[in-house]
Amino acid sequence: MAQNKLIGFVKNVSYTAVSNIMGTLISAVSLLIIPKLVSVETYGYFQLYMFYISYVGVSYLGWCDGIYLREGGKYYKNLEKPLYGTQFWLLGLFEVILYAIILIFAVLFASDVNKHFVYMFVCVAGVGMCLRWFITFILQATARIKEFAIVTISERIVYIVLVLIMLALGYRNFILLITADIIGKYISLSIGVWYCRDMVFSKPSFSKSIFGEIKENMSAGIKLMFAGLSSMLIIGVIRFGVQNKWDIATFAKVSLTLTISNMVMTAINAIAVVLYPMLRRTSRELLPKLYGIMRVLLMGVIFGGLMFYYPAQRILSAWLPQYADSIRYAAILLPVCAYESKMAMLISTYFKTLRLENMLMICNMATLAVSAICAVLSIAVFESVTLAIISILIALMFRGILSELVLARHIDVIVKKDIVIEFVMTIAFIICNWYLGFVGMGIYALCYAAYLMLKKNDISQTIGYIKQMR
Repeated sequence: MAQNKLIGFVKNVSYTAVSNIMGTLISAVSLLIIPKLVSVETYGYFQLYMFYISYVGVSYLGWCDGIYLREGGKYYKNLEKPLYGTQFWLLGLFEVILYAIILIFAVLFASDVNKHFVYMFVCVAGVGMCLRWFITFILQATARIKEFAIVTISERIVYIVLVLIMLALGYRNFILLITADIIGKYISLSIGVWYCRDMVFSKPSFSKSIFGEIKENMSAGIKLMFAGLSSMLIIGVIRFGVQNKWDIATFAKVSLTLTISNMVMTAINAIAVVLYPMLRRTSRELLPKLYGIMRVLLMGVIFGGLMFYYPAQRILSAWLPQYADSIRYAAILLPVCAYESKMAMLISTYFKTLRLENMLMICNMATLAVSAICAVLSIAVFESVTLAIISILIALMFRGILSELVLARHIDVIVKKDIVIEFVMTIAFIICNWYLGFVGMGIYALCYAAYLMLKKNDISQTIGYIKQMR
């Protein structure tokens, strides 16, 4: 049984790995090409659009999250297709009405003409994104990872192809960049609908039970939705503050730094997609051991990967000299990858598996309060972009540590020693790369060697357990 689970896990990870390697390459091309060829202001408006669409998931009010939580671990063939097909179309109708209302108010109260276009495109994208999330949550919950990976990567492929064609033809308008993104989203939605066509195009069922089902899904998912919203706002309140305090160019530069961190995390977080349905099918007794194994592997890889920061920073600064000052901030933000990847891949996934989404929400909301205080101090009081970046690090470290301590109590694992070691590694990385440059890279490599020595027994035990499962 354990061997079959391992084979299935590796197979599904391979699908998401290929998808995310391609996604990371596409993100890297976007990061290297778009800021190079367009003005800082154009890139700023494009990033403003990307910033706003990250919040459109709030508009389905936990509907899709509830389906994900309730159906996680089931098999697609066993789903009641008309029940979910009807919900798909009702969700679409709800989103069209909602975003039409939002668009009217956004246009009335926005003073910047360019922001009018941004708001309009956000509303158009929002409808398609919510419908696609409905599909992808079902694919994830039922472990149809191959189809999920294809739906996800198709958006990025269409987007980057269209963007490269536009840039090659000499177009530099942010409206065209956003249009390419929206086209990619709707094409990926179409592919998802095709994979679930027996569900989407099943005979509608508008009985009283369907509305009771929707209520159940929203009730189950609303806590997870608030957990996700508060999670996004941890960084969002600081980005909102930067946008309001400084010009669109400063917002673009801060966004570029965050894009670098997000690109690294995207390459790692794919495993969380595979973990959730697998963990829902795993006995509770095995969860602590699996947590320890995955934690050792994840943190070892991330802290090792951070050794390549300095050469990457030098190359990227030479390629994008107008962003050189903001790229340097990656020395502060990249350690966030350790905490955020652990949060997405392990902690959040375990909270969902154990149906402790209320604890996840509380941890995120507590962190949001810390982030808001840091935003007020760094932006309103000290008026410092550097402190604003540091505030993001402080907030996300706080969230990672608090959440893991809470989770450890529920699955009976000991993590305090590891938390201290990881904190020391984070501070060492920042000091080495912010102040010491090339010499700092060598010193951090020695710190990583010391980290491996301290974790030698855990690594050996993990390797031994993996061999047993084979």
